[in-house]
Amino acid sequence: MDSIKKDMANNMDTSPRFRFAPSPTGGLHIGTARTALFNWLAARSMGAKLILRIEDTDFKRSNKVFEDSIISDLKWLGLDWDEFYRQSDRLDIYIDSANKMLKEGKAYRCFCTPQRLEELKNAQYLEGKMSKYDNRCRELTDEEIKSKIAGHVPFAIRFKVPQQEIIFKDLIRDEIRFNSNVFGDFVILKSDNTPSYNFGVVIDDSGMNISHVLRGEDHITNTARQIMLFESIGAQLPAFGHLSMILGKDGAKLSKRHGSQTITEFKAEGYLSDALCNYLALLSWAPGDNQEIFNLGDIVRNFNISAISKSPAIFDIDKLSWINGNHIREKSIEDIYNLVMPFVTGSKITNTSETGNKDDLTRLKKGAEAFRDKMRLLADFPVLMKDYMVESVESISSDAYEVLDAAESGIVISCLLRELLKLKENEDFDGTGAFDEPLCKQIILGLAEMLKTEDIKGKMLYMPIRAALTGQVHGPELPKVMSILGLKRCILRLRAIVK
Repeated sequence: MDSIKKDMANNMDTSPRFRFAPSPTGGLHIGTARTALFNWLAARSMGAKLILRIEDTDFKRSNKVFEDSIISDLKWLGLDWDEFYRQSDRLDIYIDSANKMLKEGKAYRCFCTPQRLEELKNAQYLEGKMSKYDNRCRELTDEEIKSKIAGHVPFAIRFKVPQQEIIFKDLIRDEIRFNSNVFGDFVILKSDNTPSYNFGVVIDDSGMNISHVLRGEDHITNTARQIMLFESIGAQLPAFGHLSMILGKDGAKLSKRHGSQTITEFKAEGYLSDALCNYLALLSWAPGDNQEIFNLGDIVRNFNISAISKSPAIFDIDKLSWINGNHIREKSIEDIYNLVMPFVTGSKITNTSETGNKDDLTRLKKGAEAFRDKMRLLADFPVLMKDYMVESVESISSDAYEVLDAAESGIVISCLLRELLKLKENEDFDGTGAFDEPLCKQIILGLAEMLKTEDIKGKMLYMPIRAALTGQVHGPELPKVMSILGLKRCILRLRAIVK
């Protein structure tokens, strides 16, 4: 009991206290990340404390790799915490608490084997009954208990469920009612001396003075069990709020086919942390002014638990990507360049690690500006830049062929090639730097003036240049295209078309 008293004494903070308590049995998925975000937003908007508690007492499924991944993803999302606990460090507290309940007659030892419990469950299913323990060991005599203990028969400790109506007001769903007779006596301490989920949660939440619990609606029945446990140990109940489930567009439970994946996977695909937090906040919450693009600071300033919707949240990967594109456009060119470079390296469209590759780095920086409005994911950048990193046009679309087949196109391309060759003779343009966007714009304007006499203007002027340089009829503005390619590659590509 000393460990329990010490736990309580260390947490006598009377300010609101929230907690996020993931199990390290997998990575941080969308639903769990939203729960973390909403607890963080509620805590920060209320000036409260947020506790991160790793619930790792399922030793068969828990993995330190997943714990590290969850913590890494939370930090990447920008979600910090004020206190940290790990359940596996607190086993003595759960054992002491369960033994105290035994002494007070609020719990009892259960010697039923796993086989007997499985048979009971199957029999109840066959009869169309809800599965629950039949309380068989509740009636064991003291002599029977002593005999089994002396025989080293393994046992768990079960809570004696009282007959009562359980009523609580949910922060999101208003009043919720349960009758305790739907629950059999449930395990609080397993035979290996690890706590059951519900018991560990109650001992931790009471010991850590948690005032608010925000979690998924799939925990509502757990809440009923936990309320009975809170009352049995004489602890104050936290306020409960249950977030709606996140569903796919078809209304089914979110799965991989809907885009459900870990935060680590979203990061690897080129989503920004700001965009993910922005989108996750919109899954069950809105600021009330129809605004859809905001950062964490904006959300904290507007967040209120009472504004959380109880309607199911629909996960839309296209909406997430649209939001991500908006956040990319809000970044500076330098930030975008730094963000896309890991994706460039992974794509192998250029070997920027080699010395003497200054031209490619300059080209990539110009591309970051040219394609900022085009990107929805950071991973889009290497795809958009791929054709600009090679010397010649590798493929020409049918639309571009049609443009290049026009008689005027040959005139335009030949004139531009002559002007660029003159420029190359007069200036040293080995790289792309000096061949910048303003100069390229000046060259195109000069070409337009030159071809007035041929009555070549507008699309008849610009489309052949674009088709010749990129093999496409759509893309960034021509001065940007020419500047990204650089003088040398523009000349090589125009020569190839002329031939």
